[in-house]
Amino acid sequence: SIFGTITLARIGIALAVHVVTSSLAYFVYVRNRNGIADPKRLQWQLCRLQFVLSAAWGVTVWCMWIDGNALNNAFVSTAVVGLVWSMTMARAADLRVLMIAIITVVSFYWARLLSGHIETARILGLMTPMWLFYTTMMGRAAHRQINSMLDMRFRNEDMAHALTIARDTALAGRIEAESANASKTAFLATISHELRTPLNAILGFSDMIATEAMGPTVSPRYREYAGDIHESGAHLLSLINDLLDIAKIEAEKMEIDPQPLDALSELEVAQRLTAAKINAKDQKLTVSLAADAPTLYADGRAVRRILLNLLSNAMKFSPEGGQISLCGRAAKEGGFLLVVEDNGVGIPADKLDRIFLPFSQVDNRFDRQAGGTGLGLALVKGLVELHGGRVWLESTLGKGTKVFVYFPLAKTHSCALQQMREVQS
Repeated sequence: SIFGTITLARIGIALAVHVVTSSLAYFVYVRNRNGIADPKRLQWQLCRLQFVLSAAWGVTVWCMWIDGNALNNAFVSTAVVGLVWSMTMARAADLRVLMIAIITVVSFYWARLLSGHIETARILGLMTPMWLFYTTMMGRAAHRQINSMLDMRFRNEDMAHALTIARDTALAGRIEAESANASKTAFLATISHELRTPLNAILGFSDMIATEAMGPTVSPRYREYAGDIHESGAHLLSLINDLLDIAKIEAEKMEIDPQPLDALSELEVAQRLTAAKINAKDQKLTVSLAADAPTLYADGRAVRRILLNLLSNAMKFSPEGGQISLCGRAAKEGGFLLVVEDNGVGIPADKLDRIFLPFSQVDNRFDRQAGGTGLGLALVKGLVELHGGRVWLESTLGKGTKVFVYFPLAKTHSCALQQMREVQS
């Protein structure tokens, strides 16, 4: 053979060595495939196993090497180079195991070169340290790159795990909040219905006493007391109605029936219903409707609730002799715009973002005098959004407040309502 004649004894030795080392490697794998308690101990086992495997390849080099045959020596040298590079790539994850693998194989090869009797082998033996140094540097670079990739992978896995936990936590919090909100809404709806029944009786009987429907009372002061009962009951019933309506809106149970309305008639009705309270504070309410105002397309009952709540707020927070205006006009975007303006105390800028929340009140010196629970604007917002519209306000502290209520046109009502529901969901 051009590669030289290799005796069967040499081949048998090489095969026997590889069988023994492969069996040892399999034994170590089986013994530790379920993990090991001490990672350092496992690493030392791997280092010793790698030394044995590399030594087996070194023995193979000695067995396959034929001294004096240049072609055989070149073939074996090429095989050793390929083997070392293969080990460099396969063992780069563990630098200690990599160094043992390379140094062991190269040491056997280097010793075989230096023991040869031809000049070429000795020259290769002198070049081997440089090749070993280069291979070691490349192995270290591969080790750093693998560690960087593993570190990035672990970081990504940790981040994904953290995001999963955060998502699950947020989802659990959302479910809990929705459950609490549903419970609150159900409670409000139930308690409102329960309270309204006895209140209707209180209002009815107090009205009978106040009007002496069953004959004259023993004392004229009974009429005064009955009037107080009736006024307090009416106020409480109004609060309960507001609570019930807000609960219905939040539970998406409130139903409206938008129809074309006579806007001027609705404004004048609101003016008549608030006339007594406005006159009591010597205030002036101006009502107007622009000539170019489009048709108001809305639920009549809801519009009256909106107007009465806005005018009630304007009266509460305007001084005696104050000026209040209520007007309807065309909005820039083509809908109907209601504007309620007063010259009252105004609202601080830092309170504007939460003024439409339920039970939210502006903390100033007029609050305790004016009373209220903070449900009015929340109810107005809910009723307006049921129409696919929106409400906002402009206010200057000490100068007054403007409240704008926008209703879309009939042809855009359905689209606006659908967009509003998508935003809320």
